[in-house]
Formats: sequence, structure tokens, C-alpha cells
Amino acid sequence: MILLPSCLLAYRPQPSIDPTPTPTPPPPTDLVEPPPPIRPEPEEPDEPTGIFHVVQAGQTLWRIARAYGTTVEQLADANAIPDPERLEVGQAIFIPGAIGAVDVPPYPAPIPETPVAAIPEATLPVGPNGYVWPIAGEVIAPYGQRRRRNVHRGIDIRGGRGDRVLAARAGRVVFAGQQRGYGRVVVVDHGDGEQTVYAHNSKNLVAAGDVVERGAEIALVGRSGNATTEHVHFEVRRGGVTVDPLPFLPDPALEAKK
Repeated sequence: MILLPSCLLAYRPQPSIDPTPTPTPPPPTDLVEPPPPIRPEPEEPDEPTGIFHVVQAGQTLWRIARAYGTTVEQLADANAIPDPERLEVGQAIFIPGAIGAVDVPPYPAPIPETPVAAIPEATLPVGPNGYVWPIAGEVIAPYGQRRRRNVHRGIDIRGGRGDRVLAARAGRVVFAGQQRGYGRVVVVDHGDGEQTVYAHNSKNLVAAGDVVERGAEIALVGRSGNATTEHVHFEVRRGGVTVDPLPFLPDPALEAKK
């Protein structure tokens, strides 16, 4: 028996190593590139609320503004009208904030034969400007009071649901319907640049085009719109601009002393 040295017994042959590195295979060319990230489209701003009024023969921008309870300046700005004195029949006028069409009497406006009946004036105290109270009640919110970001543009007169709302002056109804915030509302034009507004009604008793006498019953007290209690929101507008109604109305304290 032949004995081998221990150094030969521990030897194991090692695999040969190629010193040349294996090249990295190129990326496949048939892969589809990932789509670009989807970006959400920018939200479009809300369109302004309002309606378009088509000008009829005899209608002026001033009369249209009065009928819708706005001003000539606001309509001219909203419609880019350089000369408010020049309108064309068939021209569409955008009325910001309006939610329903309003009857705009042409000039001169025809007068119906029979006006809406009124309470006898002998029973109604009349103020220095020829106005009567739309309802008898306590003023619970004065003119000009700040409410959040707005200023109160009329007075709120407390009433009971179903009480009769009276026309403060004789005139023509130019709007009787619903408006945002006002609820059921009646607007009476008095023909001299003044309008009166009666809002939050439970029911309107007149329609656009009706001629009403001072003291005529035109609505019933309610809490429609943004009202939280039964009352009448009463406005006086001169040239489309609201003014404090109290100086137009008879003084309740003086009437109580009579």
C-alpha cells in the first residue's frame, strides 16, 4: 500500500474562472413606455346665476333694471353696454341673480281697467310720503343692520302666518314669484322711480301686470326663502337703490296718540 503525502490528500481542483466579465444584455426594445401620469382637469368656475331678458318694443334698460330690482349700472357692466340709452328690440340682456322672467311694462305702459281692490284709506294711517304700513307689527330688524357679509336692505316687520300684506303705495306689480333668499316676493313699481318689495310671503295674491291701489291686499305673511320667523321683509328702492323705509311710513307712536 502506497501512502500519499497529506498535502496531496487535501488538494481539490478549482474550476477555471474566465477573467472576461459577462456583458449585461441590452433591455428589450419591445416594451411599451408607461403612460404619463393623469392630471385632473382644472375645475371650471361656477357659471353666474341669472337669466336673459329679451328686449321688447318700448322697453329701456332703466325699466328693465327697475322691474328686476337691480340698477342700470349693474346691467350695463354685466352686458358690456357702452350706452344704456341705446337698446335694440330682440337684444338679450343678462340679469345677474334673477331666477324667473319678469314682466317689464313698455313706455307708455297700458293701465288695466280695474285695479286690485284696497282697504278703505280712512282706516289706514298714511305717512308724509304717501305710504302705509304693509302690515301692523313690530320692526324686528332695522335697515342697514349687518348680517354676516351683507347689509340688511330693508326692514323686517313681525306678523302672523296668513296675515294680509298691503301695498304701501299705488302702483303696478312688476314681479310676483320666487327669488333666491327672498322666497315668495312681490315687487310694485310706483311709476316715479320708486319700487317697494314685499318678501318671505306664504302666498302671493297678485300677478305681474296687476295695478294695485294703496292698501290693496297683495300677499300673505309667511317665512319662505331664508326667513326663520313669520315676517314681511319690506324694501323701498329709489332708482334701483334701497333706502331706509321708515321715513316713508307713518310714525306708529304718533298714530297711537290720535
